[in-house]
Amino acid sequence: MSEQKLEVFNVLNFLNSGYELEDILNEGQFGTFPSAQDCIDYLVKEGYLAGEGDSITAEEISKKYTVADLKGLLKENGLKVSGKKQELVERILPVLNDNSSAGDYELTDKALGFIKENEWIDLYMFALVAFRFEDYETYVAGSSAGKIETALNFCDEILSRALVANQFLVFIDALSAKAHVYAYDGDYESFLDYDLQRYILGLNPISLDAQSYATYDVINEANIINLRNVLEKLEMGSLKKRFDRIWNICNIRSTTVPKKTCYKLLKRAIAGADIEELNFDLKEKYFNKKFGI
Repeated sequence: MSEQKLEVFNVLNFLNSGYELEDILNEGQFGTFPSAQDCIDYLVKEGYLAGEGDSITAEEISKKYTVADLKGLLKENGLKVSGKKQELVERILPVLNDNSSAGDYELTDKALGFIKENEWIDLYMFALVAFRFEDYETYVAGSSAGKIETALNFCDEILSRALVANQFLVFIDALSAKAHVYAYDGDYESFLDYDLQRYILGLNPISLDAQSYATYDVINEANIINLRNVLEKLEMGSLKKRFDRIWNICNIRSTTVPKKTCYKLLKRAIAGADIEELNFDLKEKYFNKKFGI
């Protein structure tokens, strides 16, 4: 049921933010629901949506549209445009009903209460999707801290476990997640610190087995895009000074890519250099021999 809870929250939360139901359902991946209509039916049945979802009738179409209008609609939908008005009406009827299947629904008080009670899911979707929803749901249920503090504590626990288990890829995923928790809270200073740490350790892995390395991107493109966006939009001070400070925090015991080279590559990547080419060069020069490839 956890997966369905996540889907229901996303639909209701988007509706509450002003999106149209039909647009949400057209974009959605429903998982536990076979179709968009099944999702609507469930939300109505459970009392999250209220309103009329009635189909339009042939009589209503005939009154609303002229023959020219009907032929235009039929042509737009690749249907035959010849015949009397009633024939045109019958031909366009299924199309118009399909387009209006979402109906005019409104969020109920139950839906608004569900959104408020589960607002932590919005943070999960923003920052923590690299981790299992069920695991985070259980963690939230056992936490007495606030939404942001709970998410940061969750990330810290994953970081600790990943270090003990030498799970480097999990470790850098948790660093990225923690950065995004801070971004969600509007703390872009901390976001930049943790995303820089993720970048630096990406070039200097704590541990990396051959199987993980086979598909490993030394410079992560999403990481670079995040750094670039924050640096372009906000006045964050000297990048070099911040980089030096974060490098020291990382406490790298076995350097793979030298500090000066890491910074030069960071500047090139942020400036728009081809990430794939940078990764190829890095693996050839620093990584392949070290990791036994």
